[in-house]
Amino acid sequence: MGKINFRNIAKIAAEALAEKKGKNILLLDVRKMSDSVDYFIIASGTSDIHLRTLIDTVEEKICIPVYKREVSPRTNWAVLDYGSVMVHVFLEDARIFFNLEKLWNSAKVVKIDGRKAKNAKRDKKRSR
Repeated sequence: MGKINFRNIAKIAAEALAEKKGKNILLLDVRKMSDSVDYFIIASGTSDIHLRTLIDTVEEKICIPVYKREVSPRTNWAVLDYGSVMVHVFLEDARIFFNLEKLWNSAKVVKIDGRKAKNAKRDKKRSR
């Protein structure tokens, strides 16, 4: 089996989120900041059902098994852990509360399909 290209896996995940109308998708390269993960994808959903649809779509599109999937019955945050790629999908209030963008604010934003992820500019309110 060949080496897995985690950058491509991260891009596929971000594109899957965009396909299902995920909001404020941010793909971050955290390789210089983390020993355990290479890429973070952060996105927002508009409801419980939308959040689950986003997570399910990412799982369908990515060709490797998920290491860990965390989605609680009444969730406001879901996580897919692919080892070197982490996908976080929040309801907007939870995203503002946990503020992962601030934690990883020096990470490089990765372009998707020759452009930055839709609405990927860091929200100044979240970065404070």
